[in-house]
Amino acid sequence: MFKDIFKRFVKTTLSAARTNSGEFLLRKTDFGLIKVEYSVIQRIATDALKQIKEIQDAEVDVDPTGNKISPLQIRLTLTLVEGYSAPRARQAADTVINDALKDLLQPGFYVPVEVRVKQISRPVQQKRQRVR
Repeated sequence: MFKDIFKRFVKTTLSAARTNSGEFLLRKTDFGLIKVEYSVIQRIATDALKQIKEIQDAEVDVDPTGNKISPLQIRLTLTLVEGYSAPRARQAADTVINDALKDLLQPGFYVPVEVRVKQISRPVQQKRQRVR
């Protein structure tokens, strides 16, 4: 039983590769190979972070790890809004990014997210528009 689970797991894991156009993940499926460039993963993570109100600005870097189970790592450099918790923002970022990537890559896929808080800023207030 353990061999079957292990074979199934190894069959569906992703591996990293590099071409002239950039680095990408390679996944073997029943329909062939699927290549997902790191720039696409970076854009998905950036879009996912827009849902979190605690994060005012974020820089996203995607790096290979060389690990078969998790072939990439996402590093975030954040500007948090004053008054919000950094650990909660980190947990929310991890959840939102991995949920977005699971839709793209596969269920059960997890990418470690490393968070560094660069700065804490005051909330941006919307300017009131004068109606004439």
